[in-house]
Amino acid sequence: MMRDSDTSIASRGQDSDPILASHEFDVSLVVVASDVEVDLEAFGEMVDAFDKVFCSNHLKAEFLVVDDGIGGAFFEALTVLNREVPNFKVIRFRRTFGESVALRIATERARGEFILTNTWYLQVKAEAAIDVIRALRDGADLVAARRTPRIDSWLARIQSWIFNKVTKAVTKVEIHDLNCSFRGFRKSVIESVQFHGDLFRFVPVLAVGQGYQVREVDVLHMAEKGPSTFLNFGLYVRRFLDIFSLFFLLKFIRKPLRFFGFTGITLFLAGLTIVGWISYERLSDKGVGVVDRPAFVLGVLLMVLGPILLSIGLIGEIIIFTHGKTLSDYHIGAVLGGREEDEDGDDRDDED
Repeated sequence: MMRDSDTSIASRGQDSDPILASHEFDVSLVVVASDVEVDLEAFGEMVDAFDKVFCSNHLKAEFLVVDDGIGGAFFEALTVLNREVPNFKVIRFRRTFGESVALRIATERARGEFILTNTWYLQVKAEAAIDVIRALRDGADLVAARRTPRIDSWLARIQSWIFNKVTKAVTKVEIHDLNCSFRGFRKSVIESVQFHGDLFRFVPVLAVGQGYQVREVDVLHMAEKGPSTFLNFGLYVRRFLDIFSLFFLLKFIRKPLRFFGFTGITLFLAGLTIVGWISYERLSDKGVGVVDRPAFVLGVLLMVLGPILLSIGLIGEIIIFTHGKTLSDYHIGAVLGGREEDEDGDDRDDED
């Protein structure tokens, strides 16, 4: 990666937006490489592309790259870049901890007003960073990129379309391209939104659920040089479990008894109906023995399983009640008026 001394990352910032003057950097670009074999050439192209965009727009920027347990030649390349490139920071995990952990750790160390995330290769044109930053400056808390027009295979587009449609149907939040790693957000969003495992891709949905202002911007899609995930059955199962987990977190995290209680009562009533019907047939002298009816065993099983699920819901409610004060899922956007007005009001009451 060739760099001119007069356009290095460290020399930027003289013409930066005065609104961002209170921050050390205008933007922090977080790149996470997790559990994959990184193409060093594609990685270098990605860094150069974003660097040129930041320089040409007089943005003071820093790069934070997380080596999530990859090591080897990739870490050696990062070490060289860290020595040669100003404000190029590297975080290395001893083993793979996942992209959610990597994203949170990198965000904690980011010193930019706005934070952009990207995978280790170019998914979109680097110029899209300016559109995302503009949307953040206009008041958005998080900006999700939508790759358009898609230039990957039609099979990959169908897979992505189904995933996004199912997520929308479950969460009632319309984000068109959750698989796009390129995003922008304010640091407060990642600090407030709770996510783990593979839920990092659902951060826009979780942010909407907590009242943050989320926007989408259309960005130009590029031919991706990353690993192919099509026809990966294990990946489909994980995505389905992620969507189910997301549904529970959005709907029932504060009221687990509604989910487990409804499910438990439904199963218990279904089992009671089966057992009752079989018992009625047996008592009606129809000549059918209970031991010859597998459905009877199923009914008894459902009647036992129902109260167990109900008990899990009750335990969840007790935990929420006990620790409710520490589980803040609300965030104040603004407060108009303040203590002085309240004190004035109290004084007037005393005078009366």
